[in-house]
Amino acid sequence: MQLSNKKIKYIRRQASQKTPGEIAEDLRINIKDVRKVLRGPAYKNLFKRVLLKMIPILDGIFHWGLISFLFLAPFIILRKLPDYADLPKSAFIQIGVVFLFLLFLSRFWVKKKFLILQSPLYLPIFAFILWALISLIYAHNKYEGFTIWIHWAASALMFFLVINIFKEEKWIFRLLVVIFSSGFLCAMIGIAQYLFKLSWIPQVAAPASTFANKNMAVHYIILTLPLGAGFILNNKHKIGGWIFSTIMSIMAGLMIVFLAFTKTRAGWVALMAEFLFFIFLLVKERLQDKNAHCWDLKKSMALVLAIITILIIINLGPKGFKKGFRQIFTRASTIMDFKRGKLNIRLIMWRNTIEMINDNFWIGKGLGNHKVFYPVYNQKVIKNFAFGERLQLTNVHNDYLQTFAELGIVGILLLCWIGFWVIKIIVNITSSLYPANTRFLANGIIVGIVGLLVNACFSFPFQCAIPPFMCMTFLGILGSLYANRNKTYYTISGSMIPITGLIFTLGLSQLIQFHYSDIKFEYHLPRVAFLERKQKWENVIAEGKKAYQCNPYRSRKLPLIMGEAYNKMGNYSKSIEALQRLITDYPYCMNALLNIGAAYYKMGDDKRALEAFDTVLRIKPDYYKAHNNIAEIYNNKAKIYMKQKKIQKAYEKFKIAAKSTPRNSLIHFNMGIAAMNMMQYDEAAGALDKAIQLKPGYDLAHKMLGIIYLRFLNKEKEGVYHLKKALEINPGIEDATKIQKMIEIHDR
Repeated sequence: MQLSNKKIKYIRRQASQKTPGEIAEDLRINIKDVRKVLRGPAYKNLFKRVLLKMIPILDGIFHWGLISFLFLAPFIILRKLPDYADLPKSAFIQIGVVFLFLLFLSRFWVKKKFLILQSPLYLPIFAFILWALISLIYAHNKYEGFTIWIHWAASALMFFLVINIFKEEKWIFRLLVVIFSSGFLCAMIGIAQYLFKLSWIPQVAAPASTFANKNMAVHYIILTLPLGAGFILNNKHKIGGWIFSTIMSIMAGLMIVFLAFTKTRAGWVALMAEFLFFIFLLVKERLQDKNAHCWDLKKSMALVLAIITILIIINLGPKGFKKGFRQIFTRASTIMDFKRGKLNIRLIMWRNTIEMINDNFWIGKGLGNHKVFYPVYNQKVIKNFAFGERLQLTNVHNDYLQTFAELGIVGILLLCWIGFWVIKIIVNITSSLYPANTRFLANGIIVGIVGLLVNACFSFPFQCAIPPFMCMTFLGILGSLYANRNKTYYTISGSMIPITGLIFTLGLSQLIQFHYSDIKFEYHLPRVAFLERKQKWENVIAEGKKAYQCNPYRSRKLPLIMGEAYNKMGNYSKSIEALQRLITDYPYCMNALLNIGAAYYKMGDDKRALEAFDTVLRIKPDYYKAHNNIAEIYNNKAKIYMKQKKIQKAYEKFKIAAKSTPRNSLIHFNMGIAAMNMMQYDEAAGALDKAIQLKPGYDLAHKMLGIIYLRFLNKEKEGVYHLKKALEINPGIEDATKIQKMIEIHDR
């Protein structure tokens, strides 16, 4: 039906007021004709105008959504998982960042123009992330590197979002208040865990708040604590200013109390570094702008209240009042104790890691692969006495050395490039070019970053979920403050928006699937461990196979358990197959190598068993289990040679076994008997004497040594002594009557 111009105009006028059905009823025409008109250019323009009007609303939702996301990230835990803190936090951050990025793209899809705020940090950050990805090409264990890379990439994407979204200082202030509040809440949870034994949130090393380990919790507190000082300096309100300063001071004070309760020396060093750097910034502030009003009597009173709060609570404990400061001073006095304790272990680990760096100076071992290769370096320069079957540190406790070892000098230079621009931005923002309130807020961020960087010298915050994510958020804020002074943009073609959106949508779906499978794998692990304790080996294997179906790339703990299960069932070939899976990804895992050697030995393949044990000894030369197993193999071979009358070969095998396990009295005894059969009586006497030293009550060793002394070495006094000792220890010893007669003949 052909509509008149009058009806067409009516339809277009009423499009925003009525539905197509109502318009059709008014004009007594077919609804299809109405929709046909509305599909025209005018309706499209109207739709676009409506969308454009909604952008401010969507921006507000997006701003608060991102702020809420940042607040929630530190509190995400899944109690039933073995890794109940870091793994769920990583999944939440990575999925959340990609989802927020897709929402960010939708805003530009409406405007058909993609504007990106210009920043000198884009290129160095992108180059570093790209190099970390390239390193996976030559990395031995790509899965270990990928899990770290995907989180670093998500953190870099967070930097991009923050720098392009938080352009107004009021939103930056709100964001920082929320981050500081989350740090305070984490500290309060930790204080409750310490004082009241709060057990709802599980902990490995208390008080850990929601981070499983107190050292991990310290990373976040160190990063967020200085924001409170920035807020106090920034506060200029006369009415209510004292209340705000007091609240912020007490909150910061309680966060310091939590740091004291953790007794984490690396955290205390970082806190001291933050304090000194903050003083430096205040002096700089005073010198460049004497008119900047940052302190007054109200703030001094608030600080006094905060100090009183610290002095009171720090002297409380689970059982009431305690001398808290004495404990802190005692603990602090060991910070520079290089001869013992964790610091000494870390110094050894750092020195051995430097040797790894020397061997792979240019490109490193590949992201995430320090832990794969460190076992062969653990005694390269200095013996790492802490490295063993049960304790195998997987991080250097120095992120800079670890990055150097994994990414080489190329990675370090790219980090220096990032650092150069960060320092330049900091110098610029803290200068008189910016208003005082901006400088004060920036000071809190800068001090937090400095504290985290100091903490990274003694720990591994950038291998965890929260610190790199929050650090990139802070850099995004600093980058936004710096770039918004000029407000220049990169313009990207609108046609790139749907392509980028499609790529990230596919990436999001894969990321969700990846983390879902990983979390399912983690759910199976406690069940496997429980069945192992119950020694239900068939069920262990069945549950382990279910775990592998969830994530076949996780090969660190499960193969050891399944290898043991197959071993207990007598299926040694399957045990080797399970353990070989671990060796493929971690070729120097001494636990797996030892178990593989034991399985080969039980299968009768001594050659492969010895190869496995020799590899273990290259990793840890003093590992007694490997020595014992090698000795047992040679001891059994020697016994076979003895039965075959191949005395010389038997003696050689016993000698190797004795060298492998010098504290084994039985092997020394057997070596003495073999030497006696070869008529090498001095060697025989020496071996038997060693057996007696190791086991003074060894009656057979006394007997044989006495006979050798009397019959072959003409040492009657010594011979009589050992024969008497044999009868004293065991009166019913074989040939006791003959021994007694020998004693009577020679003991005159």
